Amino acid sequence: MTTPHLSPDALADIVIPEGIATQVHLRRDEPALFIADNYRHTAHIQALVRDITGRLPDIPLRVVGLDEIHALNKGMPTDIRLEMTPPQLRVVALFRQAAERKASDIHLAIGEDGLTLVRFRIHGELVKVDSMSREEGEQLASTIMLSMCDVAESQFNSSRPQDGRIKAECLQGMKLFGARYSHTPTVYGIHAVMRLIKDDSDNPPSLAELGFLPEQREALEEMITTPEGVVIISGPTGSGKSATLRTLANMYLALHHYCKNLVTYEDPPEGRIIGAVQCPIIADKNKPDEVLRVWRQLLSNALRIDPDAILVQEMRDAFSANACVTNAMTGHLVLSTTHANDPINILERLVTLDVRPELLADPQLFIGLISQRLVQVLCPHCCQDWDAVQDTLLPKERAMIAAHCDTGRVRFRHASGCEHCDAGVAGRQVVAEIIRPDARFMQRYRREGKLAARTYWLQQPGSISRNRHVLKLINEGCVDPRAAQSICPLDEDQRLSTEEPAHEH
Repeated sequence: MTTPHLSPDALADIVIPEGIATQVHLRRDEPALFIADNYRHTAHIQALVRDITGRLPDIPLRVVGLDEIHALNKGMPTDIRLEMTPPQLRVVALFRQAAERKASDIHLAIGEDGLTLVRFRIHGELVKVDSMSREEGEQLASTIMLSMCDVAESQFNSSRPQDGRIKAECLQGMKLFGARYSHTPTVYGIHAVMRLIKDDSDNPPSLAELGFLPEQREALEEMITTPEGVVIISGPTGSGKSATLRTLANMYLALHHYCKNLVTYEDPPEGRIIGAVQCPIIADKNKPDEVLRVWRQLLSNALRIDPDAILVQEMRDAFSANACVTNAMTGHLVLSTTHANDPINILERLVTLDVRPELLADPQLFIGLISQRLVQVLCPHCCQDWDAVQDTLLPKERAMIAAHCDTGRVRFRHASGCEHCDAGVAGRQVVAEIIRPDARFMQRYRREGKLAARTYWLQQPGSISRNRHVLKLINEGCVDPRAAQSICPLDEDQRLSTEEPAHEH
């Protein structure tokens, strides 16, 4: 890695303001600007970076720990390594390529047939981007684990699961908040996955940008302006729960003019929430018992830092679920997530996490039940209409679409894509069900069961099932009905209704 030639005069003109001199270091002999990781998103640091890079566009930027900044400012030796080995450079190039293609994950399937298959998850689908030898794949995995993670083990071990967080300096210039590494043994070798966490802290997405409808946005705003209670977001892995959680947290602070204390517990943080007190789980991620101990300790101490609202990244066990409920019962708003199929299934999931059943029927305690999925949005430039596609559909597909969709308006994905998209897909958006329980809903749930409660909810003004949500998108030509069917059957509301079907006379 070569150091750019920068004139001494240009560097001499740069003065680091006294107020942030402990958070940055400008090295003048071999020009580089070092920024403390914990402060890199603050407004004054970003203003300084813009000023310096505006004058010196070629100056290298390095994100390092605050202790290393202190050592640099004192002229002490540090272990910062600006030079990267070829395997490290290859990993960085892989991250950069994934970030440019807006991938959410990088998969390395190492071992089968003596090969390593590299795939990116783009718009929810795994796409092959490269292949290499098994040995090359193992070298990349061990390089990441041993030299590119913040907390690394002393040995790379392919015979058991290992996890780590990628160092910030390895992700510079990629608009990523961070990345996580994890591998697990397989029949053929190991499967490694790197989750990329987009940095949207300066411009967090709104509910509308995520895809929530106006009626849903109104319900969510009512929830987060309620002084106490639990709001729970559910969905499978990769359904956008964390993004929605961060957006609600940002909304909560903005709606209260940043006069409230929002405390978050995250493992790991998946983005900066401006104005929040964010508490990461600081423990060896390869020791589950230690992680659980720290997690429980933090939740036990939650009320000691005077929160108005608490965000718990996930209800992962009985302890965290009951901690959320207890904090809501003591007058706090609590935001969290869990894995459940639908909003009402959240209540059933909490039973398995040892939350007392009598509490689950309290509409003052459980004020928001949300379930969401992500559906692919069609490229408007190359999508195809019904006439172009209907003869290629299976008879069952054609009948289902004709029965539930407006074939005059429906559009389909063009798999070849065009210059404006990635294989016919322009992005993804939320499809959701949002229930704000009232006493009658809870009463029906306790006395008559899930389906009766759901039928009652759908009869209320403003209620939108995920089926209605996705059909609206299909009939606007935004979503391919075949993609929609894979996340929400087109006839779901019809199958789940407890009402007798109307008979023609």
